[in-house]
Amino acid sequence: MTNHAVVVFDGECSFCNRWVDFLLRFDRKDVFRFTARQSESGAAFSLRSGLPAGGTGSIVVVEDERILLRSDAVLRILSLLGFPFSLLAVFRIVPVALRDAAYDLIARYRTRWLGKKIVCRVPTFAERHRFI
Repeated sequence: MTNHAVVVFDGECSFCNRWVDFLLRFDRKDVFRFTARQSESGAAFSLRSGLPAGGTGSIVVVEDERILLRSDAVLRILSLLGFPFSLLAVFRIVPVALRDAAYDLIARYRTRWLGKKIVCRVPTFAERHRFI
């Protein structure tokens, strides 16, 4: 299919948009492609990938035919970023129920902490090739 991992994110969430900014800055191997689930292309990609139309309530990583959600998605992203971020993959030893509980806690308060955007993120000219 592709050599890129696709990150499907909430384009209206400021926290999620900052996460995408972080990934764009530190993805030195050009591993990631991005799509906001609310965008037309994001909805089409989600449909093709078998994701629910209304979203999953989580960041999603689609890599080949594998779909990762919540803490599994975050840990896979950190692994793909390489050193030093890949060191955080050690948290895979934590039971998934505990990791996802921590993920859910952050997800619950993300808009309270950083707010919500009225419109989806618009990539810069230099970033456009990284967005679906």
